[in-house]
Amino acid sequence: MASNRPPENPYLAARQEWTERYGSYVQAAAAWRIVGILGLAMAIIGFGYAIYLSTQVKLVPYIVEVDKLGSSVTSGFPEQIEYADVRVVRATLGNFVTSFRSVTPDAVVQKQYIDRTYALLRTPDPSTEKVNAWFRGNSPFEKAKTATVAVEVNNIVALSNQTYQIDWTEYERDRKGKETGTRRFRGVATVVLTAPQDEATIRLNPIGLYIRDLDWTAQL
Repeated sequence: MASNRPPENPYLAARQEWTERYGSYVQAAAAWRIVGILGLAMAIIGFGYAIYLSTQVKLVPYIVEVDKLGSSVTSGFPEQIEYADVRVVRATLGNFVTSFRSVTPDAVVQKQYIDRTYALLRTPDPSTEKVNAWFRGNSPFEKAKTATVAVEVNNIVALSNQTYQIDWTEYERDRKGKETGTRRFRGVATVVLTAPQDEATIRLNPIGLYIRDLDWTAQL
């Protein structure tokens, strides 16, 4: 008895056999391509984020204060330490007076003294004009041709949270080193604290202390 089923198409049979035999490999390859693309995308995103984080890194200093023997006295992050510590203000004022009044024959060092002086002054404040007037009439570079002046800060007392009294002694010597005079001075400085905003200011004025007004007189 003859069969009514149409003759089998050899091409369709071959296609079906190929699909059954190799189709799983094709599907697996496609799946691995997707995994590879996703992995590459994640790597690119991660690398880009790492670069972004590297540009955002900010170092937080940890400060340790030591005494004369090198033993730790206080320590902590800057936020934990009193910003306007009176001891720090006094030390800064002492350095200011030394830089302002010292005279040395070394022109490079003298320029550093002047830079440190003006690092604590702001253009609109009265103290700046007073210091300018002093330098106009008493050039340290001219004086250094015949003499030097060494400064010893004797005492700094807080009269209020913004005003300080500074006592210092100046020792004048000729270029051979012989002492030619000793004078004592008393100054009154009014200060203001402003956090520094750039690295150049931090190097010369790390606590952002500015002398708003300054008066000084020689003591008999």
